Amino acid sequence: MFEVRKSIKRFRDNPAWTYRKRARDYLATCDDHGYPFSLGPDGARIDNLLQGAVQGQEVSLFHLLAWKRAGGPYQPNVAWPYSVAVLPLPRALPATAFTSNRLASSAREEKLPALNPATGPVRNLPDLGTHLVRHVTTDPDFAALINSYALERLMHDAKLGWRIEGNRMIGWTSGRKTYEDLLTMTDTLTTIINGFPEQAWNWPGVM
Repeated sequence: MFEVRKSIKRFRDNPAWTYRKRARDYLATCDDHGYPFSLGPDGARIDNLLQGAVQGQEVSLFHLLAWKRAGGPYQPNVAWPYSVAVLPLPRALPATAFTSNRLASSAREEKLPALNPATGPVRNLPDLGTHLVRHVTTDPDFAALINSYALERLMHDAKLGWRIEGNRMIGWTSGRKTYEDLLTMTDTLTTIINGFPEQAWNWPGVM
């Protein structure tokens, strides 16, 4: 925890980054019915929002607290911490969520939705790829196009999940990480995005 606080201070003091302790307005721009925000069915809060340019692209890094009950209806809410990086995409793509099985287990995802059903018919794809990653999408053909063993292995090793929300990718992992770790996550997400086949960027039917 001390390392995380020191990391926050380093980035907060860096003029290349804009810092906000709380960011309700930014949270309001995120779909709270998709990962990782849906992991807090009793509410979510963004802490320590840092925004700046990485490789020429504006990214947002933050810690997320997601509240849910620890047990029965009379049990108190417990806040589970996550670390999140949001990157822009060149264009909107089909709503899709890939989650490392290692992360899904530690996140206690249970039956919480990876994608908002309002985005369209949501499909779980248990037969796509390997056991390393869970795949959920509104467009199975698109998910099959962008999936690869190399992508799954990268996500497994990084204990990473990500979700496409319109023209941005929201990457996440469990726990409160340092912002240096979040930059490493950003690099991993950039590698994933750059690995999408050219056909993905010409995918039809997405506004």
